[in-house]
Amino acid sequence: MIMKSLARAATVLGALALGSAALAGTAAAAPVSFEVCSPLGCAAQSVRGTVDRGEVLATLTDNSRVSTLVAQFIAYPPPQTTIAEVDDGVFEVVAWVSSDWKQLAVKACAGFFDCNSKTIIRR
Repeated sequence: MIMKSLARAATVLGALALGSAALAGTAAAAPVSFEVCSPLGCAAQSVRGTVDRGEVLATLTDNSRVSTLVAQFIAYPPPQTTIAEVDDGVFEVVAWVSSDWKQLAVKACAGFFDCNSKTIIRR
């Protein structure tokens, strides 16, 4: 009787250990946060968000009176670009990229050509 109880306890502990190992693997694949500001500065224009597998969730904030904020999300491979813009306000964006992406460039532009960027490399 005691041996059966010990065997059951060992089985339960083994299952818990396997579950913990699976969670550790999940934590390694956690969403990556990013923030990119246009050359006008973070107080004027910013792109903040997260990327997880094939989904980019971002908040575009434009407080500049002189220029529209243009955000670009460029995933590789395969090359895939999503462009969003906001003029005076806050805009929420969901951009879908290939779930196999290896690199994502996020650009925050004052207008279309004056940009700052951040590159996220998937490991």
